[in-house]
Amino acid sequence: MGRKLPSHLVVLGHPGPNSFNAAIADRYVDTVRTAHHDAVLRDLYAIGFDPLLKEAERAANGAEGASSDVKAELDMLRQCDVLTFVYPLWFGMPPAIIKGYIDRVLGAGFRIDDLTRSDYGLLRGKRLAVITTSGSGLPWLEEHGMWVSLRQSFDEYLKTVFGFAHCDHYHADSIADNLSSGDAERILYEVGEFARTVCASAAALQQA
Repeated sequence: MGRKLPSHLVVLGHPGPNSFNAAIADRYVDTVRTAHHDAVLRDLYAIGFDPLLKEAERAANGAEGASSDVKAELDMLRQCDVLTFVYPLWFGMPPAIIKGYIDRVLGAGFRIDDLTRSDYGLLRGKRLAVITTSGSGLPWLEEHGMWVSLRQSFDEYLKTVFGFAHCDHYHADSIADNLSSGDAERILYEVGEFARTVCASAAALQQA
């Protein structure tokens, strides 16, 4: 029997169903499926995901305190090999709905003591991929320290705390309403190449 190919859980955090971020998520999913990997897209706004952490869901109450919607997301996380976030940067930060997904789903039942446990982790050994967009240019974000801050406070922090084996990040900057069709297609092509790289790495990691 052949080895199971990797599965990707793609979490989109943008309110516009016809947004460029939605097109990016679709291109990533299509590319992953072309590589014969599984892909599940979770459009958080479309499914009405509630980003507000409940008192019963706080880490002190353990994972058993998770609400039914969180348990459904946790089931999908257990099945995936790659967790991919797609979201825009608003005021230099991820949208609140992405932070809420991390608070409620990734952090379900997670206690600080778990950092010392080598066996802990729903996500340990999985791969993290992040695709972001911004209206500002990357040089501006770098000049004002926002890019380094984002990579350290989001990518590296999540990788370290939750035990991801690796984190890849693709960023498309200067995304505006008047984005030319040529620039849009170039970015979508780069997203496809990024997805292919993630697929290859995930397959190699699974075979290691």
